[in-house]
Amino acid sequence: MKTTEKGKKNKAGSGALSRPAGSAPLWIACRTLLAGHEEEFFYRWKKVADTFQEDDVHDLRVASRRLREGLALFSPCLPAKRSGRVDKEVKKVTRMLGELRNTDEACSFFSALTPQERAHSRHEIEQLLAALKSEREQAHQKLKKELGSLNPKPLQGEFRSLDSRTNLFRNSAVDPFMSMACFAGDAIMERAGTLRELLPRAVQEQDSEAQHLLRIAVKKMRYRLEIIEPLLRRDYQELHGALKGYQDVLGKLHDIDVFCEMVQERLRDGAGREELLRVMAKRRSRLHASFMKKLQSFPIESIGAQARDALRS
Repeated sequence: MKTTEKGKKNKAGSGALSRPAGSAPLWIACRTLLAGHEEEFFYRWKKVADTFQEDDVHDLRVASRRLREGLALFSPCLPAKRSGRVDKEVKKVTRMLGELRNTDEACSFFSALTPQERAHSRHEIEQLLAALKSEREQAHQKLKKELGSLNPKPLQGEFRSLDSRTNLFRNSAVDPFMSMACFAGDAIMERAGTLRELLPRAVQEQDSEAQHLLRIAVKKMRYRLEIIEPLLRRDYQELHGALKGYQDVLGKLHDIDVFCEMVQERLRDGAGREELLRVMAKRRSRLHASFMKKLQSFPIESIGAQARDALRS
């Protein structure tokens, strides 16, 4: 499961996201940070339109999700209706990119099975791969057509309007002079609370629903950390690496659950199908063991407090 590294230079515009100080007032910092991720999103969109390379498609999907997390993070500062409309339009792009990603991941998974894992279900795997490769080509053409028909200019106009109508001095929900570091610390702990709530269920190997929800929560926490990265005084690489590791292993767990459903729905009952499901169950069990090992080496419950402290020290 691919994840884009954040923290390297943003290729949009000037080459790096603006870095407001943690002491900067919220009314300045929120605009600066959100504008940087908006710029990156449209840069990635243009790049996909120009190249349509797999990595560029992936980077656009990540940029769209990060931008949506930025809108969620700064929602107390933004006009609710207009912000909701912008989020809805960005989400359309995210979803549009999802089908191609899903078929790519399925092709990669079944292609990567070892000769030993394939031994008793070779025909079934070949059948799945043939169908998936055809679906991937269809998804590629569909995405190219749909994305090509979208004009980013109206959405860019919506963002300009959103920025021009953002007036924290008329918003009683937040103090516009609150330091950005204080606001960010509270926002990180909000996401950390969701991680803590889901963890007791997610450690149960068979609770795939909780693991799926934890995967989403980790992803949102990671994007939130990436957005406030310019404010962190220390520990960013360590925290980001831990979240990326959790996202990878939980993503692979979720993928196997999806692929097992695919096998059950698409293949006829038989020894080959059952053997393939057993192989996948073994892989899933190893992944869950890896997840549990990560919890021992870098407890997920500690990430929020460490990030909050890194904003203050």
